Amino acid sequence: MSKKEEDYIKKFNQTRPITSQFLVKHKEIKRTKTNKPYLELILQDKTGQIVGRMFDKKSYNQYEKMEINKVYNIVGKIQEFPQYSNKYNILIDRILISKKYDEEDFIRKIENHEEHIQYLTNTIKEIKDKELKQVLNAVFNDEEIYNKFIQAPAAKKHHHNYKGGLLVHTNEVIEICKSISTIYENINRDLLITGAILHDIGKIETYDYDSELIEIKQEGIMLEHLFIGGCIIKEKMNNLNISNDTKIAIMHLILSHHGKVDLGWGSSVDPKTVEAIALHQADDMSAKITKFLEI
Repeated sequence: MSKKEEDYIKKFNQTRPITSQFLVKHKEIKRTKTNKPYLELILQDKTGQIVGRMFDKKSYNQYEKMEINKVYNIVGKIQEFPQYSNKYNILIDRILISKKYDEEDFIRKIENHEEHIQYLTNTIKEIKDKELKQVLNAVFNDEEIYNKFIQAPAAKKHHHNYKGGLLVHTNEVIEICKSISTIYENINRDLLITGAILHDIGKIETYDYDSELIEIKQEGIMLEHLFIGGCIIKEKMNNLNISNDTKIAIMHLILSHHGKVDLGWGSSVDPKTVEAIALHQADDMSAKITKFLEI
C-alpha cells in the first residue's frame, strides 16, 4: 500500500483535509500561551518532514501510546503557517496505527547522490595548495572514511538528519564558502574550502545509522564531533610531510567552526582567523536555512 502522490510532503501547497500515513520521528508535549497541553510530532515520508500538532484532551494518552519510528495513519488538515508563506503543518484530528504500508515511502534518501559525490570529488581536485591537497587525498583515499562520509547523517534531529545528510550539508557549506571567497579577495580560498570539506568529518563516528533510526554513539555523547573530527584529521596529518602551520590552520577550523566558545555550541576555541569566521557563518547558514525549509 503506497501513499498517494499528492500526499507526499513535498507536494503540500494548499490548505486541505488529509488522511495519509507518516513515520513518526519525534514526539513532544508542549503548551499553548494559555498553558494548555498539546502534542507535537515530526512526521516524515521519503520527500521530507513536517510538523503535526494535536490540540486535544487526549494528547497525553496519544503521546504515551505512540512509538518513534513507527508508521501511523494521520487524519487531519494541512494548513499554512499563519506567519510564513509556502510553509505548512498538519492539524491532527485522529492518529491510528498503520499495519500495511510500503517501507520505501518513509525512508529519506539523497536526491542525485552521485552528483553530490561528484561535486565533492571535483572540489577536492580544484584545491591548488599542495599541502592541503595532501591532507584531503589522505582522508578521502581512505576507503573506510570515504564510505562512511557519503552515507552518514549530519544530525539526529536538527538538520540534514538522514542517511547521506552529511554529504549534502558539506556540499552546501562548500558552495557558500566558494561564494564568500569570491567576495573577499584576502581570504585563503583553498584553506577555507578545505575547512568546509573537513569541518564535520567527526560525524562519521558520532552516529549509529545502520537502520532508519539514527542514534548518537557513546563516543558522540562523551566527545562530540568537533573533537572526534580533530582526532581523525590529526592522525592523518601526522603521517604527512606538511608544515606545522598547515596542521594548526586545519585543526583550528575544525575545532572553532561552531563559533565562539561562550555560545555553548561545542567549539573548543573561538574563531581567530577570517577563514574560521567565514566557515562558522557558512556552517550556521546551511544548518539554519535547511531546518527552516524542512520543518
